[in-house]
Parts: sequence; structure tokens; C-alpha cells
Amino acid sequence: MPSPHRHDGPVPPVPPVPPVGAQALYDDGTWADAVVRSANAATGTAATLTARPLRDRPGALLSGSCDLDTRAVLGAALGVVTRIPGPVVHLDLSAVAFLDPAAVAALVQANATVTGQGRRLLLHHPPYSLRKLVEMFPDECAALEVAA
Repeated sequence: MPSPHRHDGPVPPVPPVPPVGAQALYDDGTWADAVVRSANAATGTAATLTARPLRDRPGALLSGSCDLDTRAVLGAALGVVTRIPGPVVHLDLSAVAFLDPAAVAALVQANATVTGQGRRLLLHHPPYSLRKLVEMFPDECAALEVAA
């Protein structure tokens, strides 16, 4: 009797693996809506961070929480944001509940990437946690530009 695990045809190619603990549901070549989920290994709950393109200007709207559970997701989203064309890239943080220090460092790095291309990354509606970290680390966060 043949094994139930035997394939009768060629084995299909394995798709590329997303970052450990993260699943990206977007095609970053066309920058469609992005929804990325990361599971918290300790509690088994799913933390969600979403990134969607802004309709009225080049940039993205982040929603959710940027912390240890969504660190890989934030990195992927910011990688897409830094490739959005235009002299100014807008990042709306109005729906972000929390940014931990590593998330702020990722924003600083994304800003450095965009600035190195001769462009600007403009942050809109930063959450309280970002404002507090900027107060605590003014030199490290000096390059971040917040819309008035």
C-alpha cells in the first residue's frame, strides 16, 4: 500500500517565507493595503498592526501598537514607506496607540533613509508615547519632523 504522504507529481515550489512571527498580506510592489499580524508567543493572542496608503498624499496610515509583538511588521511597513515616491512622504500615526523605544528608533532609521534620498518623512498626529520618548531622548530624535 502506498504511503498517504507520497506525492504523485512534482513537488510545488515553496513560497518565500515571511519574517518569523509575521505574515504580510500585501504586494509591496504595488503598495496595496497592508495588514500584518504577529502572534504573541506568551499569550497566544494576535497583535495587529496595519498600514494603509493615504488617499490624498504620498504616505501611509499606521494603526495599532508598535512594540515587541509587531516589531518585524513595523520594519516591513517602514521599508515600504521609504520606497513611496515623492519629495515628502507622510506617515499618519493618529491610529497608533503606542510606540516603544525600538519603534521610535525604527522611525529615526526610516527618516535617515528618506533623508539620504534627498526627501522628507513627515509624521502626523504622533501618540503620547512618541512625544514622551522625544522629550527623553532629544538628541537621538532630533531628526524626526512632526507636522504642526
